[in-house]
Amino acid sequence: MAAAVFVSGSYGRTWTSTQGKKVVADVRKVNSDRTVELVTGRGKSFSVPFSTFSEADVRYLENLLAEKNSDSLHPVSWEKMNRLFDLPIWQDTNLWDDPTAAVGKRLELKKESKTSFMENYRSYPQGQASIIDQPVYALALYGDTDFANSLSMFFLNLGDIPPNTNTEKLIEQIEECGEYMEMQLERLLGSPERDSIGTGDLREKVWRWDWNGHAILLSIQKDKYTAIRIMPLDQAEKGGKTARLSDAELKQRMSSCVERRANGDVIITNIPMIDQGPKGYCSPATWERYLRFVDIPADMYLLALAANTGIGGGTYSENIIKATSNIISSYGRKLGKVGETPTVDKISLYIDKGLPVMWTFLSTPQFQREATLNTAKRNGWKVEQKYNNSGQNEDTSVSGHICLIIGYNETTGEIAISDSWGPAYTERWVAAKAMRGLSYGTMNIIKW
Repeated sequence: MAAAVFVSGSYGRTWTSTQGKKVVADVRKVNSDRTVELVTGRGKSFSVPFSTFSEADVRYLENLLAEKNSDSLHPVSWEKMNRLFDLPIWQDTNLWDDPTAAVGKRLELKKESKTSFMENYRSYPQGQASIIDQPVYALALYGDTDFANSLSMFFLNLGDIPPNTNTEKLIEQIEECGEYMEMQLERLLGSPERDSIGTGDLREKVWRWDWNGHAILLSIQKDKYTAIRIMPLDQAEKGGKTARLSDAELKQRMSSCVERRANGDVIITNIPMIDQGPKGYCSPATWERYLRFVDIPADMYLLALAANTGIGGGTYSENIIKATSNIISSYGRKLGKVGETPTVDKISLYIDKGLPVMWTFLSTPQFQREATLNTAKRNGWKVEQKYNNSGQNEDTSVSGHICLIIGYNETTGEIAISDSWGPAYTERWVAAKAMRGLSYGTMNIIKW
C-alpha cells in the first residue's frame, strides 16, 4: 500500500476531470503513488489517480504532495505572509497554480487585458492604500493563459507623484520606505541575498528572499522608486528571463493575430493593454506593450528608470531605444526603423505580418478629438458611451506622444491607433491624412 500524506485544514475545491466533469470535494489525503482521496460535502469519499483531473488540479495536487514530503518547506506560513503584506496574495503555499483571474479578483485589481497568450490586471491606489505599512501607488498582476506568474507593487516613485510635490523630500521618503520594508521582510523571512534581474540598462539590483518557490524581490532604486516584485523562483534564478520563442513560433503567433474584417479593416489583435495611469509614461507603457507582445517580459517602471524618464513622465525616444537594445537582442529580436510618416501603403507592409508600428508624434487636442469622433461614428456609438477624457496631457494639450499603429483600411484611407490609456483606447481609427506633419523622428518595429 502506498504511503499516505494526510492533509489537514483543506478547503472545498471544484475539481475538473479531463472529460470536463466537475465535483466539489475536500482532500483527505494524497498518496506517494499519485492518487488522492477526496470527500464530498455529503461525506462520500473516493480515491482516484491525479491523472483523472485537469492540468491545474494536477499541479495543485503535486504541490500538496511536495509540501508534505518536503523537509525544506519554509517555516513562515502563507497566512503570515498575507498578514505581512496585508493582502490575500496566497490561499496556500503556491501562488503559481492559481488562475490569474482568481488572484486579480481577490486582490481587487481591474482587468487590463486578456489575449491568447497572457492576462493582466492592475490598479492605481495612488497612495490611498498601504502594503507593509507603506503607501502603495500601483499594483500589477500578470499571468499566462492559465495561471498567475508575477505580481509587482510600486510604492513611492517619481512617476506617480502628485503635482507640486517637494522632490527633495520625496527622494528621502523613497529611501526611507525601502529601508522600512527591508527591515520588515528581514524580520519575518531572515536575511536576504543581494541579486539582480534584467539585462543591460534594464538590470535592476534587488534584495531577494526565497519562500516556497517564490522569489520576493525588493528594489530600491536611488532617487527613483521602491518596488516589490514576486516571481517564480526558477525565473529569478535566470535573472528574470523567460524561455524564448523561436523565430518560427513568433512569426506564426504574430501572423495569427492579423484579423481581416468584412468592412476592409485589417487589424492586429491580442496586443496586451498596459495602462500608464495618471502620469506621462506613454513611452515606457507603449514599449512594454510591444515587448510583451513579442514575448519579452518588461515593466514600464524599469523602462522609465533606464530611459531616464522625467518626473511625472516625459521620455526621449533615443533613451528608451538605447535602454531596450540589450533585452531585445538577448531574445534574438531586432529593432527596425520604418520611416517617419504613416501612410496606408507603408503601414500595410508591417500590419500584414502582424508587426505593430510605434509612432512618436505631436499630439494635439484636435487630433485626439478627431480619432475619438471618427471611431465613434464608424461604430455607431455616442462618444460618451465609449470614451471619457483620458486624463492624459497628450489627450488635452499639445504634447509629445507615442502610440501603436495596429491596423489600416485601404478603402477608407484610415489607420488604427492604440494608446496606453486603458481598454477603451485599445483601438481607434483616424484618417491617414490627419496624421501628416505630426511625426517626431522615425517609426519603429520589433521583429524576429
